[in-house]
Amino acid sequence: MNDHQQDLQRYIELRKQIAELEAEAEALKPTLADFVYEAGGKILCGDFVFRTSVSRSWNYSDTVAELQRQLRDKKRDEVEQGVATLKKETRFVMMSPVDKPPADTPDETDEPEPPF
Repeated sequence: MNDHQQDLQRYIELRKQIAELEAEAEALKPTLADFVYEAGGKILCGDFVFRTSVSRSWNYSDTVAELQRQLRDKKRDEVEQGVATLKKETRFVMMSPVDKPPADTPDETDEPEPPF
């Protein structure tokens, strides 16, 4: 196994561990939110402070939805016409199971040869 293959395997292992830990932490949040809220909205625990907060989402009128659509279309037009300028480009790696490609990439009919 070469260094790149080891790096890929280690990345897979780490992502699996992160997913498991995030799922565990998410499962604790509702209980902790209730506990902190009932304790007055703020609890000091070691070097951390837990606070409750509220997140709200809104349903907007058809007028706002239309304005958002117009803005999205205008942004696309400016990119296509070369009016918009690239502010930043970021390269990153994505990982997905072989049987479930990421939603934002086209399905490939031929599987690429592994680099190792």
